[in-house]
Amino acid sequence: MDVSERRWRVGVDVGGTFTDVAILDPVSRAVEIYKIPTTPEDPSVGVLNGLRFVAEQRPDFSIALIDQFLHGTTITTNALIQRSYPPCALLITEGHRGAVQVQDQQRRGNIYDLTIGHGDSLVDELNVIEVPERIDRDGKVVRELTMDAAEEIAERIGALGVGSIAVCLLFSFTNPMHEELLRAVIRERCPAVRVSLSSEVLPRIREWPRISTMLLNASLEPLLVDYVRNLGEALAQSGLPFNRCFLMESNGGLMPFSAVVVGGRAVQTLLSGPAAAVQGAVAMARAVSQGTLVTLDIGGTSADIAFVDDTGALEVTEGNLVGHDIYVPMLDITTIGAGGGTISRLAPDGRLLVGPDSAGALPGPVCYGKGGTDPTTTDADLVLGFLNPEYYLGGQMAINPTLAVSAITERIAEPLGLSVEEAATTMIEINDVHMAEAIRVFAAQRAIDLSKITLVPCGGAGPLHAAGVAEEIGIRRILVPANPGAFSAVGLLSTDVVQDFVQSEITLLESSSAAAIEDRYASLERRALLAMQAQGFTAEEVVCNREVDARYAGQGFEIRISVPRCGTEEAPALLRGLFHEGHRRTYGYAAESERVEIVSFRIRTVVKLPTYEPLPAPEPDAPPGAPVPKAERPVYFGGHWKTIPVYDRSALLVGMAFDGPAIVEQPDTTSFVPPRWQAMCDVYHNLVCERSDD
Repeated sequence: MDVSERRWRVGVDVGGTFTDVAILDPVSRAVEIYKIPTTPEDPSVGVLNGLRFVAEQRPDFSIALIDQFLHGTTITTNALIQRSYPPCALLITEGHRGAVQVQDQQRRGNIYDLTIGHGDSLVDELNVIEVPERIDRDGKVVRELTMDAAEEIAERIGALGVGSIAVCLLFSFTNPMHEELLRAVIRERCPAVRVSLSSEVLPRIREWPRISTMLLNASLEPLLVDYVRNLGEALAQSGLPFNRCFLMESNGGLMPFSAVVVGGRAVQTLLSGPAAAVQGAVAMARAVSQGTLVTLDIGGTSADIAFVDDTGALEVTEGNLVGHDIYVPMLDITTIGAGGGTISRLAPDGRLLVGPDSAGALPGPVCYGKGGTDPTTTDADLVLGFLNPEYYLGGQMAINPTLAVSAITERIAEPLGLSVEEAATTMIEINDVHMAEAIRVFAAQRAIDLSKITLVPCGGAGPLHAAGVAEEIGIRRILVPANPGAFSAVGLLSTDVVQDFVQSEITLLESSSAAAIEDRYASLERRALLAMQAQGFTAEEVVCNREVDARYAGQGFEIRISVPRCGTEEAPALLRGLFHEGHRRTYGYAAESERVEIVSFRIRTVVKLPTYEPLPAPEPDAPPGAPVPKAERPVYFGGHWKTIPVYDRSALLVGMAFDGPAIVEQPDTTSFVPPRWQAMCDVYHNLVCERSDD
């Protein structure tokens, strides 16, 4: 098929319960949303089912007509959480195997508890192999790795029967020769084994974070590569070329499927799904100009929280996910176990526990009728009347209120001596408090004033619980996107190809180092361009943005700053000034008399795509008047059953406003506007809810 005939851009996000498909027609610039159940046993089946479902609904759509397929996945995240990854091996410099047990000095949780141990290292102790070699901090060979030793190690790997190897030798980021020799020998002796080199994947200082990141990559890469390859082949059989498929990274950018298959990128996808929703919020922030937004992405299994404004999302260069250190750039997202599928149960002492575990897609909430027995937040929402059993997913999916009532009555209400309404209300309130506390702590850690924040709820359960969370922490403004239940899928349409490259090389910021700084950036840019060209991009398409990790000489941590292009001689003074400014902004002070040093040089490559931007609707010539409810429904809140209006989201015109309490229904989610709140449809068809003064 002629490439010129391709016209659809498609974003597909695979969540714990539903797979969301967003299609963008470049002619009308309209986005349409479709939701189908996720297939946990093989998420690619749900992806293909979703695309075929769209084709059934729209005769002008087919997989062969897709121009760009953009995908967000939780396959690596779920594998890490569920410990469902294949075994890997680690090659480490002789004498340093203890690093896997010692890890670092942090005691997460209670810092005063000396008995707290370290998290799982992801590698069996018997699969840690010491390599007889040593390179010093300057890249000089202290002990040479011989060919005989490399061949012996390859034989040991073959006997282990593992599918992937992480090679993480001391100071290999200064001289990769020993890691490269090991890879060459292992590939010759064990061609089926995937080999990841730290000198390529993460040439950055600090031993344990580098080891942890490499073990994550080695553990998860076989799963991700097989998934991407199989999905790409299935799409190709339907007429969509492999080179038109992209995967979302944790940094909020996309990378081609081809980059995934080459290897070394699995660890970059641990926040693939949540990052897409954040990018959707960035596009929204640029359109509505409402200052800082906090996203609350509530799906079936978790709630993801991030802060964004019109300049982008907060970002970090290292983080921790379920106890594992990750040493790569990622959006600053915090996740808690609070979603529509969050399970409520009684503890042995009689307390009501809500989460963090979830019923997921299978069996799902009890009301799904798929074998679930533990009541969930969705069951509580249904029992209290917030959800319409006849309009779940726009009527595509049947849910059973009777099953939900029975489960909550038997497992929660009767043991606690409560009515079913009181029990369901308590389940929801505890779930909302968990999310509110997570936002409060996250904001405090980043010095963000929540009184000036707008809450952007998304995900299938976000708009329903947003007001409860907002009331808990004093947020007075909520902005519900037009397609909140599939916001991650829409976010996939709103970003570019973005990839990061780093090289540690400690360099003092002195006038004498100007030429060295330019040489190191030039070398890293060449490496970045070669990698991007190998993925099919031309040098003209790639924009290289310079960044740096810097610190006061001798500090134990760095801050990341953007580096504008300038003359070679001016670079040291400019970088010093930018660092002092960044340090003052981050920590409240700057020690301008102290020496500053670069720890790592960074290049962020960007390839622009025809991204989606929300388009404003024309302002009405006259006030549209009040909306007409499509129905009324009894809903239990505030300790009583009350009959309140139900509005159809698609019937709300720009400028229409109404007071709460009210329900707003649309196929992908339900919104609740409580008393003392007013809702209005803005020019982007966002539902803007504001709390009135008491």
